[in-house]
Formats: sequence, C-alpha cells, structure tokens
Amino acid sequence: MTDQPQAQADVDIFQQTMEKNSHRASIFEIVLESTLFQVIINILTLYALFGDDIRVAAFRLSADIVFDALNITCLIMFSSEIILSVIVKEGYFLSFFFWLDTISTISLLLDISLFNQAVGLSGAGGQAKNTAGLARAGRASRVGTKAGRVVRLVRLIRLVKVYKSANKDDEDKVQKLISQRRQKRKANTVEPQIQDRPDQNNPGQSEEGETKESKVSKMLSDSTTKKVIIVVLALLFLIPLFSVDYFVSPPTSMLMQSQQFVKLAESEASTYEDVKNAYDQIIIDHSGIDNYIVLFTSPLYNYKDFPIYEHEDYPNLRTDEQDVGAYTLDYEVLIKTTNLPEAAIANFDKENPDVVGILSTRQAAVMTSILSIIRTIFVSIVLTFGAMMFSKDSNDLALRPLERMIDKINKIANDPQIVTEMAVIQNENSNETVKIENTIVKIGTLLALGFGDAGTEIIRINMKKQGDVDPMLPGIKKVAIYGFCDIRNFTDATEVLQEDVMVFVNNIGDIVHTMVDRYLGAANKNIGDAFLLVWKTRPETYSFEEDNVIWHDKQYIQTLSDCALISFMKIQCKINREPKILAYRQDKRLQARMDNYKVKIGFGLHMGWGIEGAIGSNYKIDASYLSPNVNMASRLEAATKQYGVPILISEQLYEHFSPEFQEYIRHIDRVCVKGSNIPVSLYTIDMNVDNLPPSNDPQVKYKDLTKEELKMLLRQKKLEIKEQVESGEFKVAEHLQENKDLRYLLTGFKKDFMEVFRKAFQAYLDGDWKTARAMFQEALKIKPNDGPTEAVLHSMEETNYQKPGDWKGYRELTEK
Repeated sequence: MTDQPQAQADVDIFQQTMEKNSHRASIFEIVLESTLFQVIINILTLYALFGDDIRVAAFRLSADIVFDALNITCLIMFSSEIILSVIVKEGYFLSFFFWLDTISTISLLLDISLFNQAVGLSGAGGQAKNTAGLARAGRASRVGTKAGRVVRLVRLIRLVKVYKSANKDDEDKVQKLISQRRQKRKANTVEPQIQDRPDQNNPGQSEEGETKESKVSKMLSDSTTKKVIIVVLALLFLIPLFSVDYFVSPPTSMLMQSQQFVKLAESEASTYEDVKNAYDQIIIDHSGIDNYIVLFTSPLYNYKDFPIYEHEDYPNLRTDEQDVGAYTLDYEVLIKTTNLPEAAIANFDKENPDVVGILSTRQAAVMTSILSIIRTIFVSIVLTFGAMMFSKDSNDLALRPLERMIDKINKIANDPQIVTEMAVIQNENSNETVKIENTIVKIGTLLALGFGDAGTEIIRINMKKQGDVDPMLPGIKKVAIYGFCDIRNFTDATEVLQEDVMVFVNNIGDIVHTMVDRYLGAANKNIGDAFLLVWKTRPETYSFEEDNVIWHDKQYIQTLSDCALISFMKIQCKINREPKILAYRQDKRLQARMDNYKVKIGFGLHMGWGIEGAIGSNYKIDASYLSPNVNMASRLEAATKQYGVPILISEQLYEHFSPEFQEYIRHIDRVCVKGSNIPVSLYTIDMNVDNLPPSNDPQVKYKDLTKEELKMLLRQKKLEIKEQVESGEFKVAEHLQENKDLRYLLTGFKKDFMEVFRKAFQAYLDGDWKTARAMFQEALKIKPNDGPTEAVLHSMEETNYQKPGDWKGYRELTEK
C-alpha cells in the first residue's frame, strides 16, 4: 500500500516522447534546434538556390566579390549544420541525407568565382589582354558553367529541409496549445474539454517532453522522400545528356570571323586593303547588335592600321558572359606573303599569335539566369508537390490514423475517463483504419465505464509496463469524500417491474451519475439499489502525519465539500422534477403495491481516507475503495430512515463546508453508529420537495440537437463548474440563489425553526433534557412532523425524558 499518491508522469506506451528534463541538452543540440539557427539556415538555403542566378541577372562583375562572401557564408553555415547533425542526430552520419547534404554543400564552391579562377574553371573576366589566356578562359568558362548548373541541382534537396522545418513549426504551434491545456489539467487535476477530431494527429505533451514522429511514419516519410529526390534528380541530371550541346560546343560567330580574317591575311591573293577592310568590317558588322563585339585584337595590334578594339562594357563582363573566338595567325606563312607592309609584319606579336574576337552574351546570360530561376521554382514545386502526392495516400489511409490511435491510447492510459470526451468518426464508408480507431474509442469508453476513476492507476501501470497484465496492484491511500445513495423500496419495485427494473434503475442512475460528475465527483460502484460516489481530493492538497490529515489548500477542500453536497441536493430535486422519474408515480403496478408511490433516495456523506485499488482476483476485479470511512457513508445513509430525512452528513465533512452553506445545515444528533465506538455528529439539510414544478422534457427541449451536441452541452455545464472551482470563483451562496433546482429546494427555509432547534439540541447535548424537551416540542409547532426532532424525542422518551447517569453527550444507534 502507498500512503501518499505521488504525481505520475504521463504514460507513453509507444515511447513517442523525447524527455528533455531527463538529461541536460548539450550546447550542440541547443544550437542546432534553436529557432534563430534554423531561420538563418532556411534563409541561406533559399539564397543558395537562387543567389547565383540573381547575381548574373541583376548585377555586374564588380558585385561578384559580395556574392562570393555570401557563398562562403553559406558554405560555412551548411558545413556547421552537417557537423552538428552528425554530433546530435543518431544515425545521420553516412546516411542518405548526410551524403545529399554534403554534396549540395560542396556544390557551393562552383558559385565562388575566386575558386573557379583558382581551379581554372573561369577566367578573370575582362582583365586579360593576353589573347591565349582569353581563349583558354572562354573555354574554361563554358565548361564551368555547364558543370555548375548540373551540380547545383543537388541543392534542391535542401528544399526538403525548409519544408520539414515549416511543417515542424506548424506542429509546434499545435503542440504548444495542447501543451498549455494539458499543463492546466495536470495542475488542477481536472481535465479541460478536449474535442478529438480526425485531423488531430499528435499527442500533446507538456514542457517536460516533446512528441516525436512515430517510427512507422518516419520510416515511410523518409523512404518516400528519398524516392522522390532520386527520381527528380535523375531526371534533371539525365535530360541534359540527350542534348548535343552538352557534349560539343558549336562554333561561335567570332571563331568563324577570326578564322576568316586569318585565312585572308595568310592568302597571297589578298591585298593590304583587303586585310585592313576585313578587320574594320568585322568590328562594324558586330556593333549595334544584341551580341555586340566588345574586343577584337590580332598579333598586329602594334601597327597603326590594326589597333585593339575594346568596348567600354568589356571590363564589366564575366568570362561566362563572353563569346570568345580565337584563331592562330601563322607568322611563317605571313612573312612569305606580300600583302602586308613590312612595318606591320615587324610589329607582329609572336607571343600572342591568336586573332581573338569577343562578343557580349550578357543579354543571353541574363535571360538564361531568369529562366534558371523559373526552372528552379518549377522544380521546387514539382519536388514539393511530388513528395506531398507520394505521401498523401499513405498519410490519409495509414499514418494519420496511426498517429491518432497512438494519441488516443496514450490519453486513455493516462486518464481512462477522458475517452468519454472523444468523438467517434462518423463515416459510413470508413476504411479499416478508421474502424480500428473507432473501436479503440469504444473499448476505451467501456474500460472507463467499467473501471471508473478508481481504476486509473491500474490501467496506467499495466499499459505502461511490458509483459502480462497484472491487475492485483498494491492499493493507494487517498483522502476522499464518500457518498452513498440508496433507492427506497427497491425490493418491491423489482418484484413489480420485473424486466423493466433495469430501465428504472438506469433512469435513476443517469441522474445520480450526471449530477455527481458535473460537480467534480465520480461514480464508483453500482450495487443494484445503491450507488457509491467519490470525490477524490488532489494529492498535493494534503499530507499524512500518522493518521491525521494535514490540509494544504483549505479553500479547495471547502469548495469540493460544497460541491459534493450540492450534487446530492440536485439529485434530490431531479428525482422529483424529471418527467421520466415522475412517470413512475403514475405506474399502476407500483401504485397497486405501494400507495402514493414516489421514487425516493437516501444519501450519506462522509470524508476520510480510503485505500484505492483492485478488489478481486485475476478472474474478476473491481476498482474501488476499502475503508471504515466508506462503511461510514453507508451507515449514514441507512440511518436516514431513523431520522426521517433524505440525507445525513458526518461532522468530518461538515467542518469543511463554507460558512454560507453551514447556515442551512443543522446538527441533529451525536451518536455511535452500529459497529463503531467512536461518536460522530450527524448533520442534515432541510429540502422542500413538495409540489416542485416538473422539468421540461429533455426529448422536447433538446429535440434539435444531435446526440453528440447534447453530450457536449452537458459537458459544457460541467466545465463551467470546473473553471469556477479551479479559479477560486465558485461562491456557494451565489450558486444556491442562481441555480433553479437549489432555489426550489430551499424555498420555505425557516430561520426561526433553525434557531429553536439549535438551542433545543444544545440543551440535549448538555444534559438539560427538560429544557431540551420543551424546546423540541416548540420546534414541532413551527415545523410539524420534523423527523430529526421526533427521533431525538423518541430516544429521550425511552428513559422517560431523564438523562442517563452515564450520559456523555451522545447515544448509540440501535439500528445499522
């Protein structure tokens, strides 16, 4: 047996929770999971996809150094992310996504112009006058551009990271909202309204844990993502291979012009004027067009008639924005011809024998970059929607139902009563997973109804641990308010009603359970004609010192005590107002057996410790309470017949009522009940049930509501009480005045009678029975046929109204 219930961690049957408080997170984990780091990474990812195309389309050569710095920053940040992931994420190193992340990060090197120049994939861009160097730079630039565009496609897989990050943010928002509600429930030990819907996938966790993706969901999601990435990248890599431009660069305009100029210069049939005019005509023909000439030079540039032509835009062009054509002019052949002046041949630059022409292809490069941006966006859309479409059916048909099942099972394991708030998915064409999900809710509901609130720990422990079911667990010592209800004349009603007795009992039970549940209690046992009801106190509100209970939250226990009595008062009113109960007054079978039959219930209320646990064996168990205090509630109910009142309350509970409530409650006797030698004071509250107006028939009043809507309406009434209790705003005096049923019951409350009876009873306790007898008789004049007054007078009459010699201020009850 456990003396004091301890706060329990939420059950997580499927190990879906990552405990954050179980270990101190490393600095690496803190950095990697931080919002700031993730935002920076996502922004840099978008830059890595579009940055190089934006550089070409919107900026000139002078801005390349800035983009180099940004690319180096991306390279450093992405490398850091990979290193942190290797350290923090289990199974990431050498995985599929590790290699994709690594390749996409390395591909950033091709966007760094300084790197391309260093490895020979790009020239200095408009800097060189060395004709051989210009030719090599042009060829390298074309190779580098092709390689960069192909490898850069790998970066598209980083879109998956952006998508997952955005998706995680949405889930975190939902988790935070659910978390706050769960925290509030755990702090208050009352569950807020939870409306389970088919689209709620994740079990909410409080701050001590964060929900992980299920293993099946993660495996299927990763597998689908891998397949989509492989297919998309394969298409992007392979399609260019079917183009001849990928393997062979077609001859450019300037290459042909350079070749023609060389042939003309080397031809003996050509004159000097022919060569000079050809040189000038090449420049003229390629000026003022889209791909205009920006540089034309030959080995004869030192001669006055063949100067170097250089356009003002040439220094601002990148090497990949230049169409370079170069052809070598053979000096040995040239000196054998007589078509050029000796001065021109004398100035021949033997170190740079190439005739080089360069056209500006910036306009085409800008258009190519814009199309590349559009292509990247298009591929991103295809990749994203491809992944979504691939996974949609598996999510809808398997993964989301699986997540909801896990969520529901964990909730049921933590609190079986919460299943009564879960909605069954209504769909005539539902598939097997939905049917299984609904079955879980139905089984959970039956489990909650069968075990009740007292079986929570049995379910929690058995569902959490591995192995066979072990219901025979040690009991837990708890403090609670115990209420016992008994239906009067039940034996006669059973004999008369026969098969209809089940409907009879359940109609009454519905009222009893509904009112007890609304006022923070729980039904525990249904024993034919009797009901055991329990109001458990929160573990943190009390502690034990030996056999004494020390209260730490007196306001809470006062409110809970008020609620327990109010619920019994509401039951008393309902059985005298509800049409389905009033109908039994007209039942001819019952009236034939018992004249003027009315449904009547006796109530007993007591507070004390009890042992909560499983009673029975491995063949059959009941989750209930064992304690003399439970028996006391039963004895109090039985004693109501002796006092002619519907309810008796023990002094242990009375002293916790709010002062405003105590004004309506009177002390009617002090006795030792049968089977106990400890005297206990008995209290009751007078309730007027004569001529109460019938309630509206619920079938008429709520005819426009569905069963689910009616259920939620009743739930809302309970929530209103809970919120008032938990916020400390529940005022019993206001509730007694505002609630129609309670107002009816207290109609005709007589303060003068209460005052006379109080004085008479005090004289009775003090042993002044003469005065007590006279005042009791005066009280009967104010309230004739008062049961407690007549009961005390009857006990006094047994000793001829003389105080016994051993009078100690209490008597023994003669009946159980």
